[in-house]
Amino acid sequence: MFISTKGQQHLGAIKLLNAGVDTVRQLYQGKPCLHQFYEIIDVYNEGKGATMRLFDQEWSVGAGSSGSGFRYRLQNNELGVIVFFQARHTKVENVGTHLKIELSPHYIQERSPQECQRFMENIAAHMLAHVEPIGCAIHLALDVQGWQPPKNFMERFVTRSKKIMRIDGIDTLEFAHGNIATTYGRGETFMFGTAGALQCCIYNKTLEAKHRDKLHLWQGFWSNAVNDDLSQAYDPDKDAWRIELRFHQSVLREFAQGIPCNVDTGEVLDDSHGFNRFVDVVPHLSGLWRTAMQSYRLNHSRDLIDPAWQLMQEDARFYCHEPTFMYKRARK
Repeated sequence: MFISTKGQQHLGAIKLLNAGVDTVRQLYQGKPCLHQFYEIIDVYNEGKGATMRLFDQEWSVGAGSSGSGFRYRLQNNELGVIVFFQARHTKVENVGTHLKIELSPHYIQERSPQECQRFMENIAAHMLAHVEPIGCAIHLALDVQGWQPPKNFMERFVTRSKKIMRIDGIDTLEFAHGNIATTYGRGETFMFGTAGALQCCIYNKTLEAKHRDKLHLWQGFWSNAVNDDLSQAYDPDKDAWRIELRFHQSVLREFAQGIPCNVDTGEVLDDSHGFNRFVDVVPHLSGLWRTAMQSYRLNHSRDLIDPAWQLMQEDARFYCHEPTFMYKRARK
């Protein structure tokens, strides 16, 4: 129950289906191990479809996209892991950011953060000498039912971002006497900010999962959500919407340098690690979510946050950690 001078709203119909880490991109600095490097090149030169066995797993070997900044890519779709190797703009004999490991949602959801980190560090130990973790990017995602962006969403949404994208899907499609009538105007995807900063993306997760043929995967996660009476919260006949906040590694570094302060004890976070590893960030995910949900905010009116947005901001828990710190970004 949300009560204010503007009235009251009961939001029991909003169900939080899943709050989790959707993507992890871990960066490692070091010097490529040449024997491993040449082995990957030999397999790569075999052409499209070439595979090799590394770290007790089978990997397809291909070229890294130009946007990735890496020359080679090892990919295992069954695991849900991609390994990017050898930085394009650093010589192979020099120490540099030669390794990026990307974990997908189904890999992360089925393992603890410590298991994820050990797996990535094992890969780094095989591929680099003088290895050092130097940062990670993290996507946090909250899936909900019983809420979707209202029609006046763009009018009430508060953001400092200059880059805004809205994709409207087809609302209705009718066939009558050989004519096709279409009505546009239902926002299906809203994106604010850039990939190299703090990005907010709000979209219909059910439609996106169907498009990617991943609906069965997400329905398996959502079916674990329960109501107060332990009945299943997820309704397969209704669409689920996602609020996703994407933290680039530079943004997490700024938060670490801002020295988060415990609001109760005055204790400050040691910023020497700089959120360099996934496990360094995990205790602070819920607090970072709350802080980012204040930066990207849906208002009810000029001086009042939308109650549904407040519910999603305050009730989401990532790995069940309470956000006891006050977070701020230290910008250059």
